[in-house]
Amino acid sequence: MSVEVIVQNILNLLVMAIIMEAAIMALFSMSSMHDMGSKRPVEATRDGLIIVVSFILCYKVNILRVFANSGLHLPVLIDIIISALMLTRLTNFVRVFMSRFKKED
Repeated sequence: MSVEVIVQNILNLLVMAIIMEAAIMALFSMSSMHDMGSKRPVEATRDGLIIVVSFILCYKVNILRVFANSGLHLPVLIDIIISALMLTRLTNFVRVFMSRFKKED
């Protein structure tokens, strides 16, 4: 098992999470979304979209899989699920991190 490859794959997921959060933030920051009365459905929709996009990206793009080329032999579906859940969590982490900077301004 190659730890360096796993760390590199996790860094790839982090970069993808930053890009994905920027794209989804741009989508949900449109002026039509600001008129929504309740923030709860918007947040649920955003989280659902992040989960779906994460699974699709991890399924289609081999470099976004955590255990790809690491020497650890897992079934592909388990690798995709773990990678997608990590990408989802990293995207949420990036969103919280960015929102803290917005609140400080």
